[in-house]
Amino acid sequence: MSQGPTLVIVAHGAQNLKDVETFGKQDPYLQFSLDFNNPKSFQKTFVHKDAGKTATWNQTFTVSLAGEPELFIELMDEETTADAVIAFAAIPVNQIVHAPGATMHGVFDLFTPDGKQQGEVNLTLTAHNVPGQNTQPAIQTSTPVKGTSHISELHHKRIKSLKNRETAADAGGAAFGGLLAVGAGLLANKLMDDKKKEEEARKEAERQAQLEHSKFENEKKRLEEERAAFQRTQLEQQARLEQQQQQIHQQQQQQQQQQQQHSQHQSEYQRHEQHQQHQQHQSSHQSSSGHHGDYKKKKHHGGDSSSSSDSDSDSSHKKDKKDKKGKHWQASGHYYSPGDKVKYDGRKYICLQGHNSQPDWTPSAAHSLWHSK
Repeated sequence: MSQGPTLVIVAHGAQNLKDVETFGKQDPYLQFSLDFNNPKSFQKTFVHKDAGKTATWNQTFTVSLAGEPELFIELMDEETTADAVIAFAAIPVNQIVHAPGATMHGVFDLFTPDGKQQGEVNLTLTAHNVPGQNTQPAIQTSTPVKGTSHISELHHKRIKSLKNRETAADAGGAAFGGLLAVGAGLLANKLMDDKKKEEEARKEAERQAQLEHSKFENEKKRLEEERAAFQRTQLEQQARLEQQQQQIHQQQQQQQQQQQQHSQHQSEYQRHEQHQQHQQHQSSHQSSSGHHGDYKKKKHHGGDSSSSSDSDSDSSHKKDKKDKKGKHWQASGHYYSPGDKVKYDGRKYICLQGHNSQPDWTPSAAHSLWHSK
């Protein structure tokens, strides 16, 4: 069974922090959450005692992701009363999801409670099993890159509330003497006001979180639709290319077949012409021999025989002449052999292939069967 989306956080350390300790060195620790409205969701590092402006932890944590758009971090100074806020920031999760390998080793700016940039935190953040995350290999480097962080208005309200609580605790401790009763009353009022403000801030934070979640889902849907459209376009282009290649291949095959048929017809026609020439040569030779014999018979038998021979010779000559001219083409019911000659539509044609005549195989249209002389 596959694991759900998670975010792995390696808290390396922080530097250039504001010193909020009046006496001695401050004791920083880092706490963070994907939902600052839920106090139980915060996880925190150990306290680096007497670290001052530079703290080191090198601790690893894993939190579940459910579409939360930002990671909220808070740098705190451990105190005996209320812990003091050193700095805070909101880190967008998208920059981690879209980084190569969904991993980012970065340095992120921190902000003081009054909204000024001061200090940086060094984190390695890795997203797992998040839809649409970057699957390219992660960039292996020991030098962190500059990450994106900012102030979330609702988170800032929480920080101000923590700051006020710290101030109230300090004020209560300072006035603990003869003004204990008055200080307790003021502190109670202050805490009630803070609680009311914190409740309002919580409701506003929930509304903003819902809006951010909707934006995240819409953006994810848009990216998925764009990727699907791009894949469809690629498949359509590939299909068109294959169809064009198939058409070109078919055309080439048709051209080759037509060239082969034309070459075959030309060869048959040449063989037929050679055969006709050979037959005409033999016929001419026999005719010469026949006339010589008839001439002798004419001298031997006299005029009647000569007249009869002349008549037969004229008849044969007319028949040969008629055969050479060719008969009119018959539309059906007649078999033509290679070399047969016909007349059609005022032109002479010679048969290239043996076939039975059909009305739609006219000599002017059936070029594979007839050749115009």
